[in-house]
Amino acid sequence: RPGVTAMVCHPRRFNPSHRWVHARIAAGDFALQHLVAETFFLRRENKNALGQPRSWTDHLLWHHACHTVDLFLHQTGEVPAAAWAQQGPPHPELGIAMDMTVGLRSPAGALCTLALSFNNDGPLGTTFRYIGDTGTYVARYDELVDGHDNPIDVSGVDVSTDGIEIQDREFLAAVREGREPATSVARCLPTMETLHRLERVL
Repeated sequence: RPGVTAMVCHPRRFNPSHRWVHARIAAGDFALQHLVAETFFLRRENKNALGQPRSWTDHLLWHHACHTVDLFLHQTGEVPAAAWAQQGPPHPELGIAMDMTVGLRSPAGALCTLALSFNNDGPLGTTFRYIGDTGTYVARYDELVDGHDNPIDVSGVDVSTDGIEIQDREFLAAVREGREPATSVARCLPTMETLHRLERVL
């Protein structure tokens, strides 16, 4: 109402890797059957990925799963017909679950399987495996390979190969042009409603 531009931070929608897959889906060249994602960190203190203290407590559902749930809704164009989740025991000091599993099914039948852990002793981050009717693609943030680990060139997707930069460009462009951003609060509300459904299951 006051004309202020607000945009939700969902970098996965802007990573060239995911945008390349999205373009194939939109063109009818790739039908998503199963999105398999892993989000793994090692967390014992309330610090971010750079080791800096946080003023808020991180959360597997409301932060990390949120991005993948939003990506699944974006790639399928549908609100899940089914959504379930389970979690492991809470950390004695942080008070949050350290392991979680999320499952989604779109009305058309596409599946999303997401495993999350703050107990993983290894490289941090998220890997997305798109399994479809005409191929398999593995996205690691801005990079994309096929199912056999052959690199896919995503340099022509946008003016940058940095998803964070592309996201920032979209926000600034929306402000300048006085239009709704690609990830406006309204457009991302179905993601938050889906997370609420998952939290009720947990």
